[in-house]
Amino acid sequence: MPGPFYRQSSGLRFECTRCGRCCSKPGPVYFSGGDLERAARFLKLTPAEFRRRYRVATVDGVPAIDPGDDSPCTFLDPETGCTIYDARPTQCRTFPFWPEVVRRRRSWEKAARDCEGIGRGPRHRPEEIEQALIECEVMRVPEGEPW
Repeated sequence: MPGPFYRQSSGLRFECTRCGRCCSKPGPVYFSGGDLERAARFLKLTPAEFRRRYRVATVDGVPAIDPGDDSPCTFLDPETGCTIYDARPTQCRTFPFWPEVVRRRRSWEKAARDCEGIGRGPRHRPEEIEQALIECEVMRVPEGEPW
């Protein structure tokens, strides 16, 4: 059986353009493991202040922020993009190397229709992609719907 499609092509090209399209999609942003503490520190807040201010709830067993109502991520500024980019959570740092995106070539191609950074920039080796997949699993980032 051949390996994952990204192994057959020696990896995948991706470069974040900070366009904010991924941040505009509705749904929770998970703050797994130390993500919440890192984001709080970046914003000069205590973890408790961060939890209160951003109404962190448990979603799928993981601390998360979900603005609801099909709203974009709380940290997306329409002018400047992600306001916590340097401290963004695992879910955001590993995109687009999520299981539901890299499992099948069709999923990758579908994600590319939404993300202008897919297919451009540096080639990420299969080992890098698999490291991102492991990081998502270790940090308990819930897998989303298949693309």
